Parts: sequence; C-alpha cells; structure tokens
Amino acid sequence: MQSIIQVENLSKVYKTGFQALKSVSLDIRKGEIFALLGPNGAGKTTLISIICGIVNPTSGRVTADGHDILRDYRQARAKIGLVPQELTTDAFESVWNTVTFSRGLFGKAANPAFIEKILKDLSLWDKKDSRIMRLSGGMKRRVMIAKAL
Repeated sequence: MQSIIQVENLSKVYKTGFQALKSVSLDIRKGEIFALLGPNGAGKTTLISIICGIVNPTSGRVTADGHDILRDYRQARAKIGLVPQELTTDAFESVWNTVTFSRGLFGKAANPAFIEKILKDLSLWDKKDSRIMRLSGGMKRRVMIAKAL
C-alpha cells in the first residue's frame, strides 16, 4: 500500500539550542489509522507542525502523497488537513457556512455535493443549519474534521 505521509530522519533544533526532534522516521500508509502519542515535550506538536508546513525542519525530509513539503509546498499542503487541539470556529455561524467558508480559504470552490457528503459521513447533516454554539463538544470536533477535509 502507498505511503500518504513519509518522514525520513527528521530533526529540529530551535535557535535556543533545544532539540525537539532527533532523526524521526515514520511511514503512514493510505487508509491507515495512526496515533501520535507521547509525554509533554516529546516533540509531537513540532512533528505535526513540520508535516503541515508551519515549522521548517533542521534536517530530514517529509512527503505528503509523494510531494516534498518544502520543494512541492502547494501540492503537499493540498493533501493535508489539520484539526487543531483548540476549537477554532465562529460560534454564531452555521455548520454549513463554516465548512463552506473554510474551503474558500484554501482556494476551493464551495462544492455543495461534496460538503453534503462530508456532513453526512460525519453524522452532521441534520445539524447543517445549526449554529456552532448550539452543538455538543463532540459535534464541534466533527465540524473541525469537516473543515479539514
């Protein structure tokens, strides 16, 4: 099965001299469910930030669906969706409008059929007209996943 995320000998040393990552390698295959676990300070956030193109590595290589995150930045970013730990949505907006707006931020057309499919797949279709502030914590997390997709 093909790799969707590949990390090879990734290291990150910050300007302060703190080494957040040292020669990390991993291979996440398409369709695989993957959990990144570790104690505080283990480098989880740094690794995710590098994969998403938010932080530059000191050394090593990351590819997303075969696209190098530094050399093929746009193609790699088009393959990555991040669901942050904190919920970042407009509480007064509807689920439908929130997901539609997020697509526009990444230069993607509204595509109502695709949004409908995602909302149905995430069991959010019956909440499409609900304001975010009226949703449970779990439903809000699903909205964040819909935005990332």
